[in-house]
Order: sequence, then C-alpha cells, then structure tokens
Amino acid sequence: MKRVRYQNGSVFLDRRRNIWYFKWWDGATRRTTPLGPLSEIPTKAKACREAERLRLAANNKTKPAASVVKFGDAAQKYMAERMPKRFTTGGGYRNNLTKHVLPKWGSLDLGAVKPLAVDRWFLTLPLAQKTKSHIKSVMRQVFEYAMLCEMFETQRNPMDLVRITGGTLREEDPIVLTPEQFRRLLCNIITEPHRTMVIVAICLGLRRSELAGLKWSDFDWLNQEVLVQRSVIANRVDAVKTKRSKARLPWIRPLSRCCRAGEACRSSRLTMIGSGHRHGWLARCRFTRMPSSVTT
Repeated sequence: MKRVRYQNGSVFLDRRRNIWYFKWWDGATRRTTPLGPLSEIPTKAKACREAERLRLAANNKTKPAASVVKFGDAAQKYMAERMPKRFTTGGGYRNNLTKHVLPKWGSLDLGAVKPLAVDRWFLTLPLAQKTKSHIKSVMRQVFEYAMLCEMFETQRNPMDLVRITGGTLREEDPIVLTPEQFRRLLCNIITEPHRTMVIVAICLGLRRSELAGLKWSDFDWLNQEVLVQRSVIANRVDAVKTKRSKARLPWIRPLSRCCRAGEACRSSRLTMIGSGHRHGWLARCRFTRMPSSVTT
C-alpha cells in the first residue's frame, strides 16, 4: 500500500495584489486558494493560522469548499428571500439586477466575479455615477447574502474593492425658487387641489411621495402641525423613506388658512387626483426633502 505523506502546503503573498494564498496538492493537481488581503492578515504567521483548516482538508483528501454557485442563482435567492420590503427600494434593486447585472454576470460562478473586472465594467456603462453606485451596492448585497447562506466562502466582500467616484454627487443642481418665482408659479395654478399641493410641498419641504400620502386626518389644526407618516408611489401606500422623515412639522397661520380653503376639494387623501396623478404634471416635479434643521 502506497504511503500517504502529510503535506503542509505553502503560504505565500502575492505582492502585486497584496493577497495571501495557500497552495497545496490535490492528487496530481496543484491548487491555490486565497486567504485574504494583506490589510486584514498583516503577518505570515496569521496567514498560516488562516490556512490551517485548508491544510486539514487537504490531508483528509477532501477539497476545500469551492465556489460552484452561479451569481445568477445567488441573485435570484436574494431577490426571493432578502429583498427590501419597501416597494420602491425593492423595485430599484430588482431593476438593477435584472437589467444590468444578471445579463453580464449571471452565468458566472460567484468566485469568477472578480473586483477588477467589475471595476472595468463600470467604466463602460453609459450611466450616471449615482446609478453605478446603486448597482455596486446591490451586487454587494448579493455576495453578503451568499456568504450568509454558505453559498460562498466567507471573506472580505469582493465589491468592497470596487470604487465609484462621485457616486453621491448630483449631476444637475436643483432649481431653487425665489419668493417672486414662487408667486408667479402660483398665478398659473388655479385649480384645486393642485394649488394647495404645491403650497404645502414648498412650504413644508416634503418629498413628492410624502405629499401624495397626506390625509386630512394628519393635520392638527389646533396645534398647527402636520404629521408625515406615509408615502404613496405608483398608487401604493408605503412607509416614509427614512425614520427621520416620520415627524411632526410646524406651520404658520397663512398655510393653515390655505389648506382650509383647499379642504373644499376634500377626498380620502389630500392629493389623490383621480387615480393617475403620477402620470400628470406632478410626475414631472422633483420635490426634495429639506433637512430637519430647516423644516423645524
């Protein structure tokens, strides 16, 4: 019977990538597995300790867990089980995955989706930097959930190595209306509840979705406050975008009188214009939520 030698394997550092690797023999085949970046494993002694489980597996004639799960399968599992509950957020994640990510990376193994290749791919996409940042974020979530479900070896998320410059910056500056422009705008809006909607949105600094979610019951006429507690997008009632958005906002007496005048057009919701307000002029308006320090 042929004697089976115990192999220690070898641990080495790739100086070009600054990544530690473990090398061992699998029968007649030489195998190499990454252990982690130099930033997380600063010494060779620590790298050797990280390689111990792989050394034991090599001597037990069992291969280390290999990445055989397709990125597309991991993405489908993520969309089915871990998608954000908020309708618009989940819809944005799903759209980025199905429209941009899966056609390019869905057929590859998780381990074959390399950060450098993804970084170069982003350079070729004719999209805004903010959109690219969202795509990178959802790819990162897929890897995180794959590691949680033990579909991929637990390690530093590959998407952490990808950088999107300017991902938090606007491509176009918002238009800030002066008081005179605001008055001229109101002169051209004479129908209700459109006029009341514009006044409330501009005076309180509400998002378009928050404006569409207001009910008359949200208005405290005695204390002159309005409670923002829901949003409406695509005719779906949902929670507000952030926890800080759910707040009581004070207002002035002229605004109270304006809203009482618009109450003649009372409906179950303040801004429900038929069933398709999102297809009209409101859909072309871009309201941005003011900081809490401004609205309060």
